[in-house]
Amino acid sequence: MKLMSIGFFLAILVSFSKLAVSSEVVECYDCSHSDKIVSWGMLNLKVGEKKHITLVDIYNKNARSFDVTLSLTPTLPGMPEVPVVTYMLSSVPSGISTMMTDLSNASNSLVAEAEAKSIPKEVISSPWEFVNCSYCRADVSDYLNNSLEGKIKTVEATAISIAQALNLINTSVPNQFQIPLETGGSILVELTVINSPIKLEVKILRILDTNNNEVQQDVTKLNNMNIKAALEAHIEDMNNYLSPLGYGVNMNSLIFSGGFYRGRITIERFDYK
Repeated sequence: MKLMSIGFFLAILVSFSKLAVSSEVVECYDCSHSDKIVSWGMLNLKVGEKKHITLVDIYNKNARSFDVTLSLTPTLPGMPEVPVVTYMLSSVPSGISTMMTDLSNASNSLVAEAEAKSIPKEVISSPWEFVNCSYCRADVSDYLNNSLEGKIKTVEATAISIAQALNLINTSVPNQFQIPLETGGSILVELTVINSPIKLEVKILRILDTNNNEVQQDVTKLNNMNIKAALEAHIEDMNNYLSPLGYGVNMNSLIFSGGFYRGRITIERFDYK
């Protein structure tokens, strides 16, 4: 919170005081806009009443406004009319629009800095180290939290400020992007800035090695997986991590085609070199 300027807080308070009269803020954290509008209208509007509401979605870092009306609509002849919610897209109050722009800018700055980094070999020595690894995600998480601390605090402070101004509950801000590994390959991660304490929650979605093989974190999914490798050294690297688990790539079973060794990972127990 200390990272945010006094001017920013004053701007939020002034903006909110102006928009409170003209638009009702509804939290829509990664929700369906249409479902949220209909359920809100049925619960909060009287027949014939129209209100301007703004759906604020911290998860997706956006806000959308609508004019919402509840009216009675005839059904079949002789049957009673039923209440129906209708809505039209409207302009977002400038105060809320500014808040979401601030959040997007802070989040984009975090993503840009994260994408400019690579995971050092001292943290992860090979993409294949992730197989059946109980510490890899935590080590990656610690590295990113330590190296991106300033950006993380800025994103969360911005989200908390918006939540306080608009009376929102959820302040977690997720982003997905790819981070290279210093030793080759990359990981696709989802980073969510969370509160209490302020930190990055790291979820590893996909791991690629230098030959574009998708590395399975669950060893039971390795058997008969097709792989390719440009160099024998790449296969040796795989086997360094797979052979202790009872898996490996047998050089004798590989075919060299199109500049790559190609074959399958199998369950075998012998010297793969």
